[in-house]
Amino acid sequence: MAKVRSPLHSIDLRGRIADGFVFTVWRGINCLRTFMMPSQPRTQRKEQIWKTTPKVTRAWGGITDAERAQWEAYARLLKPTDPTLGRESHWSGYNAYVSVNQVLADVGLTLAIQPPAIPQPNPPERFRLRNPSPGVVRIRWEPLPAGTLIDLWHNQGKASRKAYPSGFRHLVYADGTTGLHVLSGIPAGTRVAVKGRVVRPDGGRSGYAQAEIITT
Repeated sequence: MAKVRSPLHSIDLRGRIADGFVFTVWRGINCLRTFMMPSQPRTQRKEQIWKTTPKVTRAWGGITDAERAQWEAYARLLKPTDPTLGRESHWSGYNAYVSVNQVLADVGLTLAIQPPAIPQPNPPERFRLRNPSPGVVRIRWEPLPAGTLIDLWHNQGKASRKAYPSGFRHLVYADGTTGLHVLSGIPAGTRVAVKGRVVRPDGGRSGYAQAEIITT
């Protein structure tokens, strides 16, 4: 076994030893902690975001000062609601640029150099859920104009539990013109909450419409 002769906390070590310990720095102090597996697994959705985010942040460095000023002005008009926390946040022009273009990159559209047109679109109309047969939930809304997407988030749990904002997870960017998206394989007695927002081709987004149902 190796022995190290040195004052406690004086060696600058970084990284992990097998699956046991991690050397790190906390507030300027060298620390050793046990290694813990992340509670949230790597998902296809996360890997897609990790892939597109660097592309979007690099593109911010390629726009002009005048274009950045437009994004700053656009950000001041917004009071965006975080889809997972359900509360308002305050953005800079960079935050607004990344948020808009993250969505566009996510669905394979060209990144926006200029901010979306104002006003933003309205939330989807007649947004509702139906449970026509066991295990099936139909998400319906009033069909949207051509080229428009609907961004759907869902939260599933026990019928007795409330659908807290932090429990929503991204579901899909669906074709808004269809007015329909179907979920299947849902056990009876499940509380299903879904919220959706309109996404225009220029990156403009509405607020969320939300609906809930308990499956039979």
